[in-house]
Amino acid sequence: MASREADNPAVFQYTTFPMTLSVDSRILTFLLRLTSIAASTAILVGAVVLVGGWGFGIEGLTVLVPGLPAMVPATAAGLILTGTALGLLCPVTPSPFRRGAGRVCAALASLLGALVLADYVFHGEWVGGLFVWLTPTSRLPSPQTALCFLLLGLALLLLDVETRRERRPAQYLALTVALLAWTALIGYGTGASQLHTLPGLPAGIGMALHTSTVFFVLSLGILGTRPTHGLMRTFTGAHAGSVMVRRLLPPLLLGPYVVGHLSLLGTRAGLYSSSTAFALVTGMLTFIGLPFLWSASRRLNQAGLDLEQAWRSEALQRAWLMSIIEQMPDAVLILDEQGRILVANAAAKSLCASDSSGLDAFGNRFLFDLRGPSGESLSWEEVPFVRAVTRGELEPGVELSLWTRDGRSVPVLASATPIQGRQGTPGGAVSIFRDITPLKELERQREEWTSVVAHDLRQPVSVIALALDALRNDMPVGQPTHQEEPLRWIDTSVGNLRRMIDDLLDASRIEARQLRLERRPVSLTEHVHACVRRMEGQARDRPIRVIAPDEALTLGDPLRIDQVITNLLSNAVKYGTPQTPIDVEVTRLEDELRVSVSNEGPGIPPEELPRLFRRFHRTSGGQKQAAGIGLGLYICKGLVEAHGGRLWATSTPGRRTTFCFSLPELARSERSLASGTH
Repeated sequence: MASREADNPAVFQYTTFPMTLSVDSRILTFLLRLTSIAASTAILVGAVVLVGGWGFGIEGLTVLVPGLPAMVPATAAGLILTGTALGLLCPVTPSPFRRGAGRVCAALASLLGALVLADYVFHGEWVGGLFVWLTPTSRLPSPQTALCFLLLGLALLLLDVETRRERRPAQYLALTVALLAWTALIGYGTGASQLHTLPGLPAGIGMALHTSTVFFVLSLGILGTRPTHGLMRTFTGAHAGSVMVRRLLPPLLLGPYVVGHLSLLGTRAGLYSSSTAFALVTGMLTFIGLPFLWSASRRLNQAGLDLEQAWRSEALQRAWLMSIIEQMPDAVLILDEQGRILVANAAAKSLCASDSSGLDAFGNRFLFDLRGPSGESLSWEEVPFVRAVTRGELEPGVELSLWTRDGRSVPVLASATPIQGRQGTPGGAVSIFRDITPLKELERQREEWTSVVAHDLRQPVSVIALALDALRNDMPVGQPTHQEEPLRWIDTSVGNLRRMIDDLLDASRIEARQLRLERRPVSLTEHVHACVRRMEGQARDRPIRVIAPDEALTLGDPLRIDQVITNLLSNAVKYGTPQTPIDVEVTRLEDELRVSVSNEGPGIPPEELPRLFRRFHRTSGGQKQAAGIGLGLYICKGLVEAHGGRLWATSTPGRRTTFCFSLPELARSERSLASGTH
């Protein structure tokens, strides 16, 4: 399944880590302090004007400059509500009480603005009447002020709402308030009353100077509450674009105002005409903007050079990586999140089964014919890299076979590792096929050598046994005991050699998958009792207790099943503590029969359990050694698995060890068919 783009090394452009803007910690600290200052300023100004200005009649607190609009009681109350809401909601994870109280204050501030706008539209007195105890006349905030309260309240209510495109509505609402407040401040600075007092309204109704100032500070405070989200990420970043924005923003806000204000003062003083003032403003703004433009260009040029250098370094590293992958003897596939192969090295292409026009389920043109170790077909869902791409499963290594286009079967060790994309989403997979043909050949030679040695050993052992029988037949009756004892030693050694040779032959057949079973209905209960009776002579003072149902039938080779039960009983006798019983139990669980052999003794260390059924493995530590070559449990496991069952062990060191094996139970229909045939 090598892709049609696999020949192009530049195709592999996937990055496994998210590209995010780093944040300037100093800016974050400044913005968090600004948020706290904005909340405190709004509460303080609102309280001073409401209590001192209107409660105690200090006119200088309500109107900073005589003749200009005053801050009415409703505006002061709204500032207190808005500042309180900002202070309560500014933490990223406020407590439930703070969140609830802050949202109530924000909702009240937004409701205040909506009611004031409704008063202007429907000529009502819903808001003005609430503060008649402070002023005899029902004075309303200006429409701009009411709109700012409405927008600020909504911004605080939507403070943590984010759209799918990672945009924050609260920031756009706060920017709108900042624009309204800044426009009013420019009006105060230039004397353009239409910017803070709408035409057609009664005298004295407009956005007061301190009201517009607090609104501007509040909007900045709301923007600073979540400085790493939405629009603010660009402002708080540590990269060139963010630094440029922070440097250009103050001149863009203050530059036109300062230049325009100076030209206006000169026109009013009669120093030059309005046309001359326009020309001066245009020229000054141009020369003021040139340095910032020059600085921005230099920074962007430097950023471009850094990006180009990074791209060259990344391209060089990618070329190195592709060269290494291409030279690897193992087949390497790199797939994207859709399963399309981005990279396939030469070893992978040599293992392709076909390069026809057909496509696999992922849409790849080149196909790999993956099968089991014995050539059995493998479903698409069982392929390691398919599981890694679709389900994110890790496959450290499984033995499979690859059938190439020329009909060869190549044994491989297949592994697959899923790639995590941005925010933990699936990002594809990397799969490796390692050709283990040399290892399989060495294994075949070892198995063949073992089998040959075992067969060759049988002849001298048989000769020794025949010679031993001849010696016993030639010896006179009533010979002394000291002459009979060496013959018993020879007889015992011959028996041990025969068992070792049989073990070696069985191990070779199991490894070569050439073990032959003569299956027929077998009663596990009868076989367990028969094996126990034969073992009682070796157990001596070790009582063997059997618990088994009356009928427990399975389909298997009776000689091989006896071999497994006898081996487990023999181990329990060898390694168990003297004078303690051995328990043998046969149980029926759903559609399988389970046989367990349990004994008390030193037990098996936990670190030994995973290696217990390997070839030639001998336990160490507290477990005493017995005669043998370490193939008994390995052969038992192979015999049980050849019957379609499984073998395992559990052990508590110093207390109890249990070996269990399970075999499929013979179904009722199979029993009747087998009995009829038999």
